[in-house]
Amino acid sequence: MKKILITCSIVLSGLGFAQSLDDNSYVYEKTPVTQEDTFPGNPGDPNASPIDQYIPFLLLTAIVMLIVLKRKQKTV
Repeated sequence: MKKILITCSIVLSGLGFAQSLDDNSYVYEKTPVTQEDTFPGNPGDPNASPIDQYIPFLLLTAIVMLIVLKRKQKTV
């Protein structure tokens, strides 16, 4: 009985705090967004990640490593 009472009180308190008058309680001030604004999601320099230039080399290295490991397993 005690568990049911505690569970109901937690659910009711959660429902009470969930009712907010504001649309988004995490935004405190609303400022207009323009095209010049930069956010982490905006695309920046297309070559910003240096690993992008090495993807073919990394793929080839992975294939060679698989071949070497498979040959080593066959000989053992």
